[in-house]
Amino acid sequence: MGRRRLAALRDILHSRYPQIDSRQIAMDCGIKSDWSQATSENRSLQAALRALTQLRDGPVPDIALQLGDQAQITDSGLLGYAVLTAPTVLQAARITSHALNQSNYLLRNKIVMSGEHARTVFTVAGTARSQSEQILEMSMIAVWRCIQAIIPSGRAVTPSYVTFNFPAPPYKDRFSELFACPVEFNSSHSVLAMPKSLVHVTIPSGNAELIRTFSSELKQLLGDGYRGNSITARVRRALIENPQSCAYSLEGTAKQLNIAPRSLRRYLSQNGHSFRQVCLEVRMQLAQQYLHSSNMPLKAIAYQLGYKHASNFNRAFCDYFGAPPETLRRRRQETNANSANLPK
Repeated sequence: MGRRRLAALRDILHSRYPQIDSRQIAMDCGIKSDWSQATSENRSLQAALRALTQLRDGPVPDIALQLGDQAQITDSGLLGYAVLTAPTVLQAARITSHALNQSNYLLRNKIVMSGEHARTVFTVAGTARSQSEQILEMSMIAVWRCIQAIIPSGRAVTPSYVTFNFPAPPYKDRFSELFACPVEFNSSHSVLAMPKSLVHVTIPSGNAELIRTFSSELKQLLGDGYRGNSITARVRRALIENPQSCAYSLEGTAKQLNIAPRSLRRYLSQNGHSFRQVCLEVRMQLAQQYLHSSNMPLKAIAYQLGYKHASNFNRAFCDYFGAPPETLRRRRQETNANSANLPK
């Protein structure tokens, strides 16, 4: 996430503020001259925040808002794919909330249903309190832009209201412009509120451009079995690119491919496969990626992969990999921790 923020910040500076010496800012903030990453290992997010602070206190006071406004759901990698393929906005919000709260990112949030509104309450981790204003500015508009990206009405929809727990800055009018709703400051909490009806909106499966972006990355991770024109590869791609429409079922996948279910079963058999086998492989490969690359809870992973009960997912995973999902996640975390402690 830190490297993506650095790249976005570099692009803003180069396109909008060519008069600013971005190389000097990079040097001051411990960033490589091309803004690709921090000069210290695993410190890109902290370097991006240092640069934000320097710019916010100097020539570009609203830089955090500008950076958040540039956010795209594709910035989140596999988590973005999970959000885009979630059945509803509420499920997508829960996935994101849990991932943030379990990650090393400096923001925490919780979703509260009250009255006519669904309220997302944001707090900044104690270690980053000195940078809380820029973190909240950047993150809250970024979250809203990602919500707009996954719902049918897009940017036409607006929050009910937004509040921040810090005094109004000199550029306070920019908040109302970007959120297009009432924005209050000096509130007790930082809140992004939306109509409760919005969280139950079904996320459409037809956002082909975004799905292609994610699925191309996934197919690189998942290997050659997703390439080519064989019926097996086509089924695998359909399950990755249109999980809601396919619903991990023979009938749904056949309809997506415009093939009769009986014909699809026969074509797969002629290639030495069954739909059940191919579907299980895709589910398990996706599950492995979710476990390795996100902090999604097992129940959410099971739901994303079309399992009605987490116990069914756990059983299928254990049968396929020979160990339960929590064991594989723990092993991966231990491996990552050991690698981080190796001498450079």
